Amino acid sequence: MKVKKVYFLLLVLVYITAAIDRPALAAPMFNGQIKAINVIVSGQILNDSTGNPVKNHSVFVNVPYIGYNLTVYTDDNGNYADTIHDLPGLGDTVEVSTYDCHNVLHIQSQPIQSHSIIINFFICESFNPQCSAEFVVKLDSSSVTPNTFRFFDLSTGSPDHWSWNFGDGTVSTERNPVHVYTISGRYKACLSIARDKLDAPCSDSSCMMIDPPKYYSIGGHVFTGDHPINNPVSTGDTGVAFLYKLLNNHVVAFDTVTFTYLGYYTFPHLLAGDYIIKVALTSGSLNAAKYAPVYYIKQVYWQQSLLMGISDTSIFNFDIYLKRVNDSTIGNGRISGRVQRQVQTSGRFTLYRSEVLLLDSLKNIINYTLSDASGNFSFPDIPYGNYLLFVESTGKFSKFSQVRISEQNPVVDTLVLGIYDHNITGITEVTASAYVTAGTPFPNPSSAAVCTPLTVTKPVDLLSTVYSIQSVPLLHSRSHFNPGSFHFFTDLSSLSPGIYILVIRTSEGERICNEKIIKY
Repeated sequence: MKVKKVYFLLLVLVYITAAIDRPALAAPMFNGQIKAINVIVSGQILNDSTGNPVKNHSVFVNVPYIGYNLTVYTDDNGNYADTIHDLPGLGDTVEVSTYDCHNVLHIQSQPIQSHSIIINFFICESFNPQCSAEFVVKLDSSSVTPNTFRFFDLSTGSPDHWSWNFGDGTVSTERNPVHVYTISGRYKACLSIARDKLDAPCSDSSCMMIDPPKYYSIGGHVFTGDHPINNPVSTGDTGVAFLYKLLNNHVVAFDTVTFTYLGYYTFPHLLAGDYIIKVALTSGSLNAAKYAPVYYIKQVYWQQSLLMGISDTSIFNFDIYLKRVNDSTIGNGRISGRVQRQVQTSGRFTLYRSEVLLLDSLKNIINYTLSDASGNFSFPDIPYGNYLLFVESTGKFSKFSQVRISEQNPVVDTLVLGIYDHNITGITEVTASAYVTAGTPFPNPSSAAVCTPLTVTKPVDLLSTVYSIQSVPLLHSRSHFNPGSFHFFTDLSSLSPGIYILVIRTSEGERICNEKIIKY
């Protein structure tokens, strides 16, 4: 009986020894050949100081024997996982590595002895900048194509791959794409980024909701006299309408439309805002020489135009009345010259097709012409007398030039008319005052009044003058201020809608404010 027990113990030892010397799982056989298997490699990356998960961190998985390598990334809980497919069997070695905050590569190796391998790391978080997907979206309000959006990548971590999903079934791989939403609705736009550098790869994504705005239309009839052009019968005229948008107190050219039918123009697909419109007859129109271009409703100068405000609905009754010129008289005089753009820094540029107005001494329009490709203009066959000339260029500034032609001096052909990007008021610029300073008038534009912030350090009398854009004084006021902070109130209720210049000066003549203001 004792012999049998010893023999049984020897068999158990032999079996245990054999089990230790062979893999825990033998590679399965199929028809006498090794069958391929799948192995899951997973783990967690934790911060060695806080124990918090390290998310969006790159982990490198390698099986050197078969040349397998892949980069995976931890999730928000610091977990990573990779499935190695079709291994020829167990017994190979898997290497898992990751960088820490000192750019030191941590490597752990394990023999593949099961279908699941878990390898964890405790590291300081990588100093390599992780990718962070960020972007902004701007509606292109200057585009005539509705719902044109510009996407700007603001991602950090130096990504080199961008993938956009605009939420309407279209995608892009440009860094800063432009996209048009053709169907109204609400969209979820997403940006996915990646960096493929082997020493510090990363990826991230971000999304935001986009709500395309509403668009409106404006339109109206253009009159020559009592009837719109070509209405009720054709007059052989073609109109051209120019649309400008007021953006941050700057006038920006926006769109142009040519029209003939019933003298009616229209601009569709406009965002809410303030617009300026100008209308003229084309050079081939039957009555082109009889009517000068005007702004809504019938102003010759853009600064005096009524703003066309759109807020929540389309408007189709913006009617415009062209200005009849007074060119019936013929004479032997001639005025000609050149139009130049005067730049504040330096330089002068000739301007093509600038509108030059010929006016009498009371500023009644006599005729107009357009400068040629060299900036030259001419008014031939005009009577002797005193004239004013003015360059009307939307959003730009000019000043009146006086000219006299006579029998002794019938021709003036060296006139140079300037167009400026800044206000031409005929007054000096703002000078510093030792005891009073002024801020920027607000609100601007305004329908009734503007307030100018003041800081006064000693008693002072201040004089306020509102000028037209042609330097004509229109409003005057005088106020006394003791030391302190105040608002200088300027009443605009008596002015017509348009653009003006507000000048505030001390009683000694120091100008502390010289600002463009808009009355609507």
